[in-house]
Amino acid sequence: MYKLRLRQSYLSFGAFGCYGVSLLFFIICFCSNHWWYLQLDGKVINMGLWTGCWSSTSGESKCSSSIFDDKHFQNGGGSDWYHGARILMTCSLIAIFLQEFALIGYLCINEVEKYRQKLAGAVLGFSAVIVIALTVVLIIISHQASKTDGGKTGWSHDLAGVCFIPVTCLVVILFLERYSQDHNHLCCKPLNFLGDHITV
Repeated sequence: MYKLRLRQSYLSFGAFGCYGVSLLFFIICFCSNHWWYLQLDGKVINMGLWTGCWSSTSGESKCSSSIFDDKHFQNGGGSDWYHGARILMTCSLIAIFLQEFALIGYLCINEVEKYRQKLAGAVLGFSAVIVIALTVVLIIISHQASKTDGGKTGWSHDLAGVCFIPVTCLVVILFLERYSQDHNHLCCKPLNFLGDHITV
């Protein structure tokens, strides 16, 4: 049985808010077909990590993963570079979900109080994995997009870059929360509109 601390500080709510924003942005990017655009046989293709989409002559939108097999698309560093981008993004997504458990344990569960420093380190470690993997993906895609006809990065690529902001803010807030607790600052005092604990 675990007791959850429901009376959280402003910094704790801020940490959960930053995590929620980063998760939302990341899922949108993971599923989007607007990472970059290229021209292929006179058509503008919206490329994602998994499929490419284009408008047919009838105006109907079509999507297919077979676009990755086109000879015009396989260029530069080899035809399997997009597999690396997929793997890195999947690893980042797993790291984000694991970060959630570490964050909840650090901020909310009384029974793991003695492991709080290790849990904070886990949150920091997962943040580093996310930032490094996402940076490599952004470099890979921007580099490959520049090699294709009419290639340019899309809004999903930009949104993935924005993900760095809430991830960095989360790390900073956890540091401030830890510092505030050690020095008994007001911003780390628990809010009073919730009960003390809930048992799960």
